[in-house]
Amino acid sequence: MRMAIMGAGSLGTIIGALLCQAGQEIDLIDSKQEHVQTLNEKGATVVGKMDCCVPVKALKPEEMTGDYDIILYLVKATHDEQALPQVKQHLKSDGFVVTMQNGIPEERVAAVIGRDRTLGCAIGWGATWVEPGVSMLTSDVEKMTYDIGELDGSDSERLALLVDILKGAGIPEKTNNLIGIRWTKLTANATFSGMSTVLGGTYGDVLDNPKAKLCAAYIAREALAVILAAGVTPELIQGFDIRYLNFNNQKELNNVLPIYDIIFGPHRALKASMLQDLEKGYKCEIDAINGVISEWSAKYGVPTPVNDKVVEIIKAMEAGQMKGSLDNLDLIVLPELPEE
Repeated sequence: MRMAIMGAGSLGTIIGALLCQAGQEIDLIDSKQEHVQTLNEKGATVVGKMDCCVPVKALKPEEMTGDYDIILYLVKATHDEQALPQVKQHLKSDGFVVTMQNGIPEERVAAVIGRDRTLGCAIGWGATWVEPGVSMLTSDVEKMTYDIGELDGSDSERLALLVDILKGAGIPEKTNNLIGIRWTKLTANATFSGMSTVLGGTYGDVLDNPKAKLCAAYIAREALAVILAAGVTPELIQGFDIRYLNFNNQKELNNVLPIYDIIFGPHRALKASMLQDLEKGYKCEIDAINGVISEWSAKYGVPTPVNDKVVEIIKAMEAGQMKGSLDNLDLIVLPELPEE
């Protein structure tokens, strides 16, 4: 069985290293020449919450040959237009792609690859790019979860196969409510990935700043309003129901805020992938994360003012008009709440 990771960045490097360490044969595919060269010459190095260096085989997309049975797809959404045709060209007719991107990418990927050849996977942990060949695991090892599902919610042999494979790289679980998992993950991502980017700091910086933490709480509240309007049932992620993050008054908000320390405390060192991209001068995935909330809010007529302002700030950062800073918090106006 031939497997590949398409987009061996911060997450893909770690997944590739761990799967190879577990005895799987898998090609790590990435567009960055120096990264590919380092992986081949020195192996995939994981630092942070894990310390290992594993020999791997890496190549650039144009060096792909033959067809693969399974392709784990971790390419940034901003590069789908180039990457998806390459994936389709090198996927066996009975093979499948596993979407491991941020946001809700399944329909976008399935439109090119085919719904019958697309599985979804929400990753519950984070990593930071260090340098070519080196990735930092920023989440605790016991939080390295994968929620995997068929697009139609069915069970299948290939789902069981994928769970078995990914046991070598963390804790995989099957789900029959992939869209619920996706929205749960998107909500968590939009809150702290969004605010980490706005601040130009880590998740820990968001937790330690009262206004930033409040902004994150309001983004979650707005996302939940969209989820409910869309008729989506949120799914537990790492045992937690995001509906507990909802609030309608100041007293409820005060009860909600400590939950963020419990959820995101294990990920304090994580720097948002959007911020990592902006720091390297790349376009970021704002449209695939907070932008999805804004898009669905317009569709279902649910106001999301705090999230929309975060989108506006990050797009200005992307255009080079602003930088991540605590000062950006002054631009975000939080709606007033009744006391009880």
